[in-house]
Amino acid sequence: MLNQIIKYIKNGFHIHLIHAVLQHITNNTFLSATICIKLYSLNYFYWYGHLYNYLPNSKHNWLKQFVRFTDTGHIASFGYYFFPKIITLPLAHNVHFIIMVGYWTGKLIFDMKDADRIDSSSSSDIIEWHTDVCTYIHHTVPYMLIVYDLWSYPSIEIVNNNNTLIYTYGWLYTWFFCIYLPWRFYTGDTVYSILDQKQTSTPVMLSFIGVIHMFPLVIKWSKIYF
Repeated sequence: MLNQIIKYIKNGFHIHLIHAVLQHITNNTFLSATICIKLYSLNYFYWYGHLYNYLPNSKHNWLKQFVRFTDTGHIASFGYYFFPKIITLPLAHNVHFIIMVGYWTGKLIFDMKDADRIDSSSSSDIIEWHTDVCTYIHHTVPYMLIVYDLWSYPSIEIVNNNNTLIYTYGWLYTWFFCIYLPWRFYTGDTVYSILDQKQTSTPVMLSFIGVIHMFPLVIKWSKIYF
């Protein structure tokens, strides 16, 4: 019984309970969800970071949770909530749009694999279906919460100005040059399977990168907010 409880804790089931408690205490769906979505990553790499080989000392592999572009979504969410004048709602929207649509485009159209996924053959503790559910939550729920806020404040203009467009590309390139490239050069980890030349042909890789670059322009031209 105790082993089963520990297994559920390792897989983050207790975070759903924490989410319910935070929702009750704060009565703020955006804040409680944002905290708990990040808690899942913290919990996952705390228990399973040692199974990866990104860094010479496996104890430091928990740093991977701050490297993916998806992880910048946590910054966008917390920044928008606590410092809305610095990270505006339209900018947070763009970041989460790229995270969600980029992930599903890569997965469904470009056959991108979840590079960090650990299956039960690597660890008997892993509950694969729950890991997948939490991954999908990471790449879907934050955007839905942002869209809800946009609907709640219809006076806020989405991305119909060049400043927000510039900030969005600035966010992308800051992540790429200041986080992604240093991590990749130091560890050899491509982070995303679609950026791995051993798994993906150059035309496919460039096509995916081109699609990602088009997203901010598509949002601006079409005024997407759903």
